[in-house]
Amino acid sequence: MTAQDPQLFIEAFRAALADAEFAALIKERDFSLQFVVTGDADTAFLLDADGVHDGAPHPAYLRLEVRPDALHLILLGRLGVTQAIVARRLVVKGPVLRVRQLADYLPALGRAYAALALAPASA
Repeated sequence: MTAQDPQLFIEAFRAALADAEFAALIKERDFSLQFVVTGDADTAFLLDADGVHDGAPHPAYLRLEVRPDALHLILLGRLGVTQAIVARRLVVKGPVLRVRQLADYLPALGRAYAALALAPASA
């Protein structure tokens, strides 16, 4: 699996939910994110307190439409959310209050993603 592979994002977000503090924050705020990863391998998945789900089994509070390369950079902290929105590399749909809360979730998602994406390949 390569960095920017949509399946890698899904696995990383599942790993982030294993972090008790992150999972509690998602549950406490009843927060959900739908990621629509566009490009060659269009895919959509939903992250909520119950896990990571294919598609959109229910509406999410925030919908993020993003290309894999931009999501990769955002999760690694190399591209800010505001920069990505202004450059039209990220489209966010949802209430402004929920968009502001996104900053609370990105560090845990980024750590889980970096652990997988930057891990040395197995021999």
